[in-house]
Amino acid sequence: MPITMAAQMSLVPHRRLGELLLRRREGYGLSVDDMARRSGGRFSSSELALIEAGERELDDPAIEALGLLYEFNSTPPIPQRSKLIIAADESADVGEWTEQAIREVFVRYLALVYLLRNRDLTEVLPMRTDDLQVVAESFNTGADVIEAALEELMSTDKAAIGAQMEALRRRLMVPAAGVFVGPTPRGSLILVK
Repeated sequence: MPITMAAQMSLVPHRRLGELLLRRREGYGLSVDDMARRSGGRFSSSELALIEAGERELDDPAIEALGLLYEFNSTPPIPQRSKLIIAADESADVGEWTEQAIREVFVRYLALVYLLRNRDLTEVLPMRTDDLQVVAESFNTGADVIEAALEELMSTDKAAIGAQMEALRRRLMVPAAGVFVGPTPRGSLILVK
């Protein structure tokens, strides 16, 4: 089964990561130029400034290098209790919202829920009411509509959810920055502690 666009998206919300990096650098009392020198040529001052401003999307190797440079943990997804939020400043331009685009976001969301709850795909998971309301708000629809769509996916498309889970298991996340679920018409869905 091919890995979809949603599975290829980073789990790290770039604006929230930028804020984390900026706070850490300022906490060390260092300038962007100091951090660029500490990186040994891996990052330029201008690149770090863009990253700290949240204007650069990063791949996992760059996130790992930043973790070493700024001294924060970047880990594969681990089970943890999270809250779902909409971050308008993290929105991504995905073009037209087709049924397929919405489905990809839902499949990625379900894959993350299964991973974070450490549950088996044979189970149809109960969805948290608060999370359903956030997803419904982000797609401008009712929570009951979202719940029905998610339950249908869990019942009928375990292969897609499983493929997403496998792809996401290999991705890094930065718990302090949250976990990027996917874009929506009203902003990005992010799981935070």
